[in-house]
Amino acid sequence: MKTVFFDVDDITRDYLKQKQICNGDVILLEESMENISSQQYEQIKEAEVISVFVHTALRMNNASLDRYPNLKLIATRSTGYDHIDLAYCKNRGIEVVNVPKYGESTVAEFAFGALLALNRHIIQARTDMKNNFVRMNEYIGFDLYGHTIGIIGTGAIGRHMAKLAKGFGMDILAYDLHPNEEIRRIFNLQYVSLDELYEKADIISLHVPATKENYHMLNDEAFQKMKKGVIIVNTARGSLIDPEALYRAVVGKKVGGAALDVLENEDFIIHDDIILKSQDIPKDFAMNTIVNARLMQLKNVLITPHIAFNSVDAVHRILNTTLKNINAFCQGRVENSVLAK
Repeated sequence: MKTVFFDVDDITRDYLKQKQICNGDVILLEESMENISSQQYEQIKEAEVISVFVHTALRMNNASLDRYPNLKLIATRSTGYDHIDLAYCKNRGIEVVNVPKYGESTVAEFAFGALLALNRHIIQARTDMKNNFVRMNEYIGFDLYGHTIGIIGTGAIGRHMAKLAKGFGMDILAYDLHPNEEIRRIFNLQYVSLDELYEKADIISLHVPATKENYHMLNDEAFQKMKKGVIIVNTARGSLIDPEALYRAVVGKKVGGAALDVLENEDFIIHDDIILKSQDIPKDFAMNTIVNARLMQLKNVLITPHIAFNSVDAVHRILNTTLKNINAFCQGRVENSVLAK
């Protein structure tokens, strides 16, 4: 089977070159799917297997996938799959597989790192130090010890967040559609309703998938229920937060700060070439881009370009599972199917 990997960086290239993939007919492209040249397309148009990363800027739907008439498998190198039109794939008989578990410790460690950087004003202090303009009274944060963290979603990453929070001596509240008694006992956390979590948490960290039910779960109404000065951490999906509501809450001092590794329609910030190429940008995309840009200007908002996953160890785990998914498919088996969920 002809296999094409898009969004290939140096770590991915070095790893894949050492591995056997199906029959070895593999093409590695640095470009994202939407940025290939006509010459590259001619080389890969007969692809039967495509592997993409979550940063694929354009949704994989009929407009992009119809160009590959022989396509049988999409192997996304991510846990999330909201960048893929599953209904279209199912109708056309294209299997979709993901990496369900690769970086619970990686993402949780990053979330706490971002929280500490925000709360203790580490980046601002470093910048001021370099500019010889130190203002000690602007770097005041609060101890994590003894404060309450609210963890929304106690899957693999949420569980590791609880483990780290316990190490910091924090009180832990959690919300999950399916509370886990073992997790509650091990980490001495308390499962509560969303409203109670909003009301009592000093810090709220999101670890749930992007679903229709979770869309804009943090909105004006949710922010109004929270403590004044609450810190928001999001390393999950941008669509969990209404960016306009967050901007209002931060400017109005209801939210004390936000550490965001993901943004709604983040690709219009991360990949500026999309804006340059786009002839007709949807109104909601344009508004999100404006609000995201305004959020980035606020001192008490820390925004990073979707890199919580990005450690060598986690990338290798992602690639290892992706190769197992592809090789299994070549042998007539399907592992980690998204469509079967």
